Amino acid sequence: MALRELDYQGRVLSCLDDYLTELVHQKAKADKIAAANAGETDPDLIRPVPDFPLKAWEAMRAAGKLPETRQHIPYSSPLDGVKRPVPDIVFKVPTGGGKTFLAVASLSKILGRYLGRNNGFVLWIVPNEAIYAQTRRQLIDRQHPYRQMLDVLSGNAVRILEKNDQLDARDVESHLCIMLLMLQSSNRENKDTLKMFRDRGDVHGFFPPEGEQDAHVAALAQTPNLDSYDLGESAYPWHQVKDSLGNALRLIRPVVVMDEGHKAVSELAFSTLYGFNPCFVLELTATPKDVAPTTGRNPRSARYANVLVDVKGIDLDREGMIKMPLNLDPRAGSDWHHTLAAALNRLRLLDEAAKSLQADSGRYIRPILLVQVERTGSDQRDGNHIHALDAKEWLTNVGGLDEAEIAIKTADTNDLAAPENLDLLGATNRVRVIITKSALQEGWDCPFAYVLCALAASANLSAMTQLIGRILRQPHAEKTGVALLDESYVITHHANTADVVNAIKKGLEEDGMGDLVKEIRTSDSAAPSGPRTVLRRSRFAGTAIFLPLVLRVTGNDIRELRYEDDILFALDWQRLDLSSLVAKIPDNINSAERQMQRIRLAESGDERIISEVAGVTQEHLMFDTAYAVRMVSDIVPNAWWARDMIGQLLAGLESRGFGKAQVNQLAGLIVEELRKWLEEQRNEKAEALFRTEVSTPEYSVPPLPEQSVPAIPEHSVPPVPE
Repeated sequence: MALRELDYQGRVLSCLDDYLTELVHQKAKADKIAAANAGETDPDLIRPVPDFPLKAWEAMRAAGKLPETRQHIPYSSPLDGVKRPVPDIVFKVPTGGGKTFLAVASLSKILGRYLGRNNGFVLWIVPNEAIYAQTRRQLIDRQHPYRQMLDVLSGNAVRILEKNDQLDARDVESHLCIMLLMLQSSNRENKDTLKMFRDRGDVHGFFPPEGEQDAHVAALAQTPNLDSYDLGESAYPWHQVKDSLGNALRLIRPVVVMDEGHKAVSELAFSTLYGFNPCFVLELTATPKDVAPTTGRNPRSARYANVLVDVKGIDLDREGMIKMPLNLDPRAGSDWHHTLAAALNRLRLLDEAAKSLQADSGRYIRPILLVQVERTGSDQRDGNHIHALDAKEWLTNVGGLDEAEIAIKTADTNDLAAPENLDLLGATNRVRVIITKSALQEGWDCPFAYVLCALAASANLSAMTQLIGRILRQPHAEKTGVALLDESYVITHHANTADVVNAIKKGLEEDGMGDLVKEIRTSDSAAPSGPRTVLRRSRFAGTAIFLPLVLRVTGNDIRELRYEDDILFALDWQRLDLSSLVAKIPDNINSAERQMQRIRLAESGDERIISEVAGVTQEHLMFDTAYAVRMVSDIVPNAWWARDMIGQLLAGLESRGFGKAQVNQLAGLIVEELRKWLEEQRNEKAEALFRTEVSTPEYSVPPLPEQSVPAIPEHSVPPVPE
């Protein structure tokens, strides 16, 4: 696997070169002044040593080499635990912009140009387990380009460490050691449980032997923030430095790479990070945070993110790294099966395009559908909310997918952890649908994810917002040239269109692509956003409401009416007149596309995104009769009847003048309208059959005692004026 340096990545590294050149120059001047002060005894002749990182930053600002949006932001001058200035810079890079590549490439420049060596110690801090595992997997794999870059830098002398590994000073002197650490592990609040600052027996060569009192005193004098044992009350009254990993890091003075640096803005995280006495801090984040000053009992000075480079979302789009435009298809109906069917149909179209691409170019892509549901817990399947198992059953029973093609990723179920599912990009992997609620928010990376079906958009827009970024990354960071496979898709159920567009805007902003959403124009009015409460009129406020119980009587066997068995199973589907449905299908593609919102970059180059009604697409569709039969199998139980109805529908459309190409182009709409129409017919037939049958002796509605169901309290349903 080869890496290509993208234009914006080249600009980032070029800017880093300029900064390091200035930093080395300013540090040399500061060191010269410090050396002169060391031999000076007259305090009047001692010159203040300048803050060389601040001087370098001011020089970059004066040269106009800082981002325009940060030109007037003050520089924050962090100090380490010994009060030495620490160079601290931030790369603002959107999600999916190759932050790990930039970090590895930057290490070569920081070590070589600033520190003048090719070995040493790097403390690589990540925010969560998912990113930790991903980064570790990339760095330990000798075949991965990132590891190969490090091997070239160090002369094949790389050691990847974790916090519990043995640490020897000789390794630090002869190797490039990179220790991965999760953010909470570097937090002093957890030191007792994580053993970060405990004395341990496998940290060697950093501290004097136990009996050398003068050496311990000298070590503490040189690095005053080392943790030590206070032996003043013992027979040996001196401080003894602890053999802890935290102390070793303070002596080493590592280069720190902070992934998702905006998560380390608390006072505790900040003080712990700089308490490691780093010699250089590189933060990578999509959304840098400036911490405002506070007043009161615990005042805090302001801390601003020292953003050296600002990569924008449009830079990623120009390089073909993200799937844009994003196509939004809001569904206002009440039946979530329609929405899921539309998403599955979109997946089918993408799959056909991917197979054609592989046949033509050999490039493998397996499009994946993300389904956001309302409930996931095994005890939360109440029939009133869309549960993960409800979606899975529909996808297998109606959608025709195998169980191996569906993975559930929730707090208590993680099918993605199965050995066969670990590599979602592998050609042997079968996963095509991932069902979740909000468990893919951070650290999950799969460029094959193309479609987000948000069945819970109206109830949980925030979770949908965080899932948007999961479908934006382009496979192999390179466009395919196939329109279907170079775009992303969001299909929402029963959600307000304006709210969804705003949620997409927020999601892009959280992924560092806010420049793409400076302007969003919605083209349609708000759709129904959910159920509404109808208040009882005052004269009915105290009226008792009784729920009848319908019984089926067969001889001596008396049981409750079962809707599916007694009503739906008995419906006659063979004598339906499809003429009204045939007349309902629009004969032009534009009207069929009337709900589609296409979110794209403006051609004016203003780095904005526009939401508009989509016109004719270039998709090559085909009406699949077998697929259509599956899509209505949950309504019409007999596949032969369903096949006959679809044949009548196609014949009717042909008599209206629809050609084969037109039917193919409207395939998705035809299936959707067929489902809606069959549901209406089912409900009408079921009601008619029930009314007929309930009047026969076979059914019984026993009288209810007057107080069998208590009256609804008046205060529970507020009255409305007459």
